[in-house]
Amino acid sequence: MAQGRFLMPKTSMPGVVAVVADSDRSFPRHMHDQFGIGVIERGAQKSLSGRGMVEAAAGQVITVNPGEIHDGIPLREGGRAWRMLYLDIDIVRDVIADVCEKDRGFFEFAYPVDARPLAERFNAVFSAVTAKERPGETLHSDETLLMLLAAAMETAAKPPVVTSPDTIRRAKSSIDD
Repeated sequence: MAQGRFLMPKTSMPGVVAVVADSDRSFPRHMHDQFGIGVIERGAQKSLSGRGMVEAAAGQVITVNPGEIHDGIPLREGGRAWRMLYLDIDIVRDVIADVCEKDRGFFEFAYPVDARPLAERFNAVFSAVTAKERPGETLHSDETLLMLLAAAMETAAKPPVVTSPDTIRRAKSSIDD
């Protein structure tokens, strides 16, 4: 994929959005309404997140929780490439409930950059949910997503508060109206 491109492959799971990116662009502070998990494929970046300043290099898993303000700045000339999955809160809640057999509280990605060997699991999930040849293979997608989230998430000390700045709430309200 050429640098400066963003692709959004179709996914086989409702509530899951896939993004493939290659960019040298710096992103100002922003947030997502979903959980995000991905892998840096090439290059490196630094990011100021709600959990402090972090750096991520090729092969590392990156995460963001809903409502968490973060940015992204490439560390080297030539930018970086990454793949992400954005998961609706209900998808994550349902998967965690399946793992725990009941709702046991609130969960979050505790590490904005994860050095544990989660990249292989992420790659399996990404491949399963974006597969063009096996769109009906949802059991495999569900199973790989469950394994990834069970390994990557921890119980939150307190419920996450997903709040948008007033300007964003007003803009969203205007759009909704």
